[in-house]
Amino acid sequence: MLKIIIGSFVLASSIFAVDLQNDGVEVKYKNSKDEVKEIVIKREKPQECLSVNFDPKVVYGGIHQAADSVKADCKRAFVTYMGKIAPIKFSDNVETFGEVEVLDFIEKAKNDKTMLLVDSRTENWFYHETIPSAINVPYVYLKQSQYPDEFEEYLEILGVKKVDGKYNFTNAKTLLMFCNGAWCGQSPESMKYLTDIGYPESKLKWYRGGMQSWLSLGLTTLKP
Repeated sequence: MLKIIIGSFVLASSIFAVDLQNDGVEVKYKNSKDEVKEIVIKREKPQECLSVNFDPKVVYGGIHQAADSVKADCKRAFVTYMGKIAPIKFSDNVETFGEVEVLDFIEKAKNDKTMLLVDSRTENWFYHETIPSAINVPYVYLKQSQYPDEFEEYLEILGVKKVDGKYNFTNAKTLLMFCNGAWCGQSPESMKYLTDIGYPESKLKWYRGGMQSWLSLGLTTLKP
């Protein structure tokens, strides 16, 4: 059994540029032989695996395992070293949901058309596998400057109207957004693009765990 020595840790990164998930936190502990050891807690990113193609057919190969083309040492249910781990909150005004809250949202949305479960991933991920009842609003199409036509089309789906050149959010839907996991930036980007134009944060919810957490708990998925 490991026994952490409380208080005897130091940050492995500079106080001027703290990035704990990559630089790490150094701690001391006592092992089963009562020996004091040191270890750095950080996100492991094996160099030999960084070339794995991040694609649904690769990541979801087999039964949610990496495809046969991925070397054994790199096989994971997901490519766990992708992206950057997000904080638990997007903002103080956007609720972060867990799986029980997602299920409750889906149940309520059956009789409330103002509630939408939104898969923020690109189409190739959505059509490979998603959470039942989710609609696809790819984060890339919420980049107004790059995709102005698609942007307006998706805003209409979300209940936003343009009146006299300004966006009206009176009938904006309550959105529960998700993507691939706590390290996936697609749903946070979607929320940022929406809040930048005034979408009320009170109408945004975030399932931070996304598909990785959903699958890890054996919850139902489908191929649209």
